[in-house]
Parts: sequence; C-alpha cells; structure tokens
Amino acid sequence: MTANLTAEKFASTVFDYIVIGGGTAGLVVATRLSEDPSIKVGVLEAGDWDPELPAINIPGLGGTLIGNPKYDWGFATVPQKHLDGRVIPQTRGKGLGGSSLINFGLFDRGSAAEYDAIEALGNPGWNWNEFLKYFKKSETVLPTDPDHAKQYHLAEADPKWHGDSGPITKSYALNFAWGPLNDRMINAIKELGVAEYPDTNDGHKLGLSTLFTSIDSRTATRSYAANAYFHANASRENLSVLTGATVTKITFRPGSSPLQGTGVEFLHSGTKYHAAVSKEVVVSAGALQTPQILELSGIGNKDVLSKHGIETLIDLPGVGENLQDHIFVPTLAEIDSSCDTLDALREPERAAALPQLYAERKGPLTSAPATTCAFISSGTFMSEEQQQKWKEGALSAAQNAPTGLRKQYESQVQRFSNPSSAEGEVFPFPGMLPTVAIEPEPKARYMAVVAAVMHPLSRGNVHIASADPTAAPAIDPAFLDRPEDFDVLLAAVKFSLKLPKTTLLADLVRKQVAPSPEQIVSDDKLKEYIKQRMGCVFHPVGTASMLPKEDGGVVDPALKVYGTANVRVVDASILPLQLAAHTQATVYAVAEKASDIIRSL
Repeated sequence: MTANLTAEKFASTVFDYIVIGGGTAGLVVATRLSEDPSIKVGVLEAGDWDPELPAINIPGLGGTLIGNPKYDWGFATVPQKHLDGRVIPQTRGKGLGGSSLINFGLFDRGSAAEYDAIEALGNPGWNWNEFLKYFKKSETVLPTDPDHAKQYHLAEADPKWHGDSGPITKSYALNFAWGPLNDRMINAIKELGVAEYPDTNDGHKLGLSTLFTSIDSRTATRSYAANAYFHANASRENLSVLTGATVTKITFRPGSSPLQGTGVEFLHSGTKYHAAVSKEVVVSAGALQTPQILELSGIGNKDVLSKHGIETLIDLPGVGENLQDHIFVPTLAEIDSSCDTLDALREPERAAALPQLYAERKGPLTSAPATTCAFISSGTFMSEEQQQKWKEGALSAAQNAPTGLRKQYESQVQRFSNPSSAEGEVFPFPGMLPTVAIEPEPKARYMAVVAAVMHPLSRGNVHIASADPTAAPAIDPAFLDRPEDFDVLLAAVKFSLKLPKTTLLADLVRKQVAPSPEQIVSDDKLKEYIKQRMGCVFHPVGTASMLPKEDGGVVDPALKVYGTANVRVVDASILPLQLAAHTQATVYAVAEKASDIIRSL
C-alpha cells in the first residue's frame, strides 16, 4: 500500500487496473494482479481499514458489527408483498474485506452438480473441476486434531479437496458450545433420516457435517480478505488502496465501440476526483452495489436509466435482475437449564471470564458460534406429493418465463428431485437467536434451529433509486414471489420442528417457544409465523449474471461486461444460480479464477 496515500495522489496516478470495492473479491484481484511489480493496481473502497478491531478479529464476535453503520451498509429491501409488507435487512460489509469482515466465518462449497450447472448455462470453463482448482488455491487448511476428530465427528482434510498454501486459513475452530449435547444433537439429526457425511467439500453436498470456518485456530483470529490477501502484501509499491472513497461512475471514451473505460470518478471527503486507467476497470462492489455502479455509469436497462436522467451508453437489461438469496425461518425451544449453551454468556459472571479464556485460546470467543448443520434433499423433508406439486409449478413458471430464466428453472427442476441434491439446510444453534425477536428469560437455556431454502425460484432485482451515488439502491428480492418457495420453506420449518421432539432431545425440552404451540396447530397459522419471522441469509447473487447476453446476461465467461472493451465484474453478482452453500468460499474462488483470466490476456 502506497505510504501516506491521499485522494490527490491516487487521482494523479495512471493505473493499469482500478478495482472498485476492496471487499472479498476485490482484494483478491488486486493482490494477484499486483504480484507483477510492473503493474500498477489501485483499489477504491468506501469503508475504512481497522486491522486491530476486536469485533472483526475475534471469531466469537462475528456478526456483532451487523447494524453498525461504520461497518455495515445497513441496506433494507422495499416492503415485501408476500411478507405482509415487511422490510427485510440487507447486511453488507463496509470496509476493507467487505462482507468477509463481518460474517460468521462458515467456509464451505456447493455440490459439483451446481457448479457444472453454471457451465451448462453457457459458461465454458466454469465447472466443478475448475472451481476446485481455485478453491484450493485460495486456502490453507489446518490439520484436524485427532482427538477432536473422533469426539466431534470431524473429517480429516484430504489434500485432493483442500488447499495447503493459499492465503485464507481455514480450520475446524470449535468452541464446542453444545458441550455434552453435541453427540445428542448429531444423533438426533440422524434419527430424522439424515446421514453423516463428514466432508461436504468434495462435490457431494448432502448430509450432516461440521463445517470448516475461515478462522486460524492457532491464533483464534478471523482469516479474511483484508488480512490474508491485502495486509500480507500491503508493502507493495505498485498496490494503492484508498479508503473512504465512494465511486460515482466509470468514465468512458466518447464514441468508442466497444465502450472503452478511461477511469473512475469518486468522492473523497466531499471532493470529486478522477483516476485514470490504462488497461481495465474491475467492478467488485458486491451483488447489491455492482449494479448500482454500472447503472450510474450508463450501463443497464435504458428505462431505469432514463427515469433517473442518466444517459444510456449500453442498453443492458440484465443489470440488477436475477437477484436470488437463501431464505430462512428460525424456530426456538427452551431446554433444561443444566444445558450449557451460549445463553450463559448473558450472565455477568460468565461474560467476565471470556477475556481470560480467549487469552488462553479457549472458550466461545475462539470460534464461530455454530458450525454443525445438515444439508438435506427434498425427499428428506417433503412428501412425494409435495415434490410433484413443486415440480409442476416450476415447469409452469418455466413455460411462461423469458428464455434465460426458463433455462435456469429447467436446471433447478432437473436437480430438485435428485436424492443427492441439497434443497434445504437445517442449522441447529446453541442458544437464543436475535432474529427470533423474543426477550430471553433470565437463566433460561434455548435451542434454536434455522431452516433454509437453498434454491428459491423467486427472482428479484436491485436498481438505483436515484442518480445520487451516495443513495442506497432499491432492493426488491421478491421473496416468496413464487408460491413454490413458500411450500418448500413450510416443509423445511415443519421438519426442523421435529428435531426437539426426537427421542434424544425430547427429555431436555421444557417448552416450545417459537413458533408457539398455538401456531403449530395448522399450516395456515404456521404460514403466518413464517411471514412474521422469515429473513434471508445475506447471500445475494445473480445481479450481473454470467450468461449469454440474449439470456439476460451482463458478463461473458471472461467476466467482461457486454458492450465494453475493458470493464469486468468480479464478485457474487456474476453467479447466475444460487448454491447450496455459504457463499464466501465460492467468491474467493471466482476472484482467483478471474485474476488468472485477466493476467492471461
């Protein structure tokens, strides 16, 4: 990082590459491109860089910055029609590292079939084998403690599937918050028909496993884009990172065809600047803000642009469309007070002991709060009749959809009834979840279970709400717009409610809290609960989809924006389909592959 960098110095430099967004993907691209000392790379990041902040570095504090306006953009959806007009938070990390600085650190992958499906939509070279290469390039897996492996059903990392020399450190960083309940919980899930599959990173996603986390268990610290990629290489003279910089638009050479980017305009401390670029502009602002940057720059649906007085340079209707996210609903039961859950940390004497425990690399602050979950097939939690109804609805939607969406739906239908395809996720959590929105009782202990839908059919959009680059975008995920999503979610919630009733857990349950017993008596009442409590997992994808242009695509398989000569998108927005996975590992792989694509030119 150039010492004493100012906005004036950044703007006076002609860069080979300018990366918009110093987040999960952007810092990967900048770091890899700057490995060539003859190449000048500039990064513009709207947030700050706080390398010593405990709330970032301490794994057990993951998620505590959500809602903090310095580190979270704090976006929200427009009122959601199918959720009784509720406005749903849309957390996005703000600062170097992007969402990798505020997430919960889960580090897993989708199935081989899902990545192969991306290639089948018209993206040669974007398949499981290619992704695997870049998963491994991005990571270093730490050895599994043999005693822990046996006690907690952990997989030994096979080098065929896991990297050993990449920047991101991943491990089974476990605080064992379930304590003696761990075996009970695992066996209770198995009692519901879910088989153990210790390592779901080998292309087979289905089953019950403990997930890796982006945590260095040796130091009990978060491993993320800012410390693993950027900070380790910040001394490079050819890598300039300017924080506090809000990009207003990409500039282009007038009359050029294809459109030739000449630089990036940005605001810093209220003053407007322009930085020139000689090779390429890489947009890595994330699935909710990359469309905003493109539209402010004159690239997008001409009707959207004209509404806000922006000249259309490239009419590209796919920009901001195809928005998808995982949807979830939490359930909650109170369990026996003898159980040691994270609820105990609300008690002053237990909280007071945390700093010393952390100094000894012990206790719940050393890891993510929960890492054991089950990815389940539709047949595990839906009847044959329910699956058939879903399939009929999806095929009907496909028949009436534009060509590109029809191909996506057909891909989803092909996988939905496959017994090896993960369509739901059940995630037990050892304690009260804030999203349940219930005040915990003193000294009480709780067991929450999150039920999530992996491949929703609903498609939303995100667009500029104003020509003002500092204004938040208008985000409409259109949650539950397809009734089939509601059916899948209802079935997943009903499945999750079986967990506290298993023979291994029932004796510990003191009462069902949410939904209440009265809300469980009928599907209609349970649907009302779902509409009140449904949220999303903050895994947005698809808004600058890598698809053929005629199918609604925004970028080609080289991630170049259609109609431009030198603008690429590198972030989760390029993924045309949602994955049965927490998305950060995939975003690192996308950025690693993109870096190789750019360097090969």
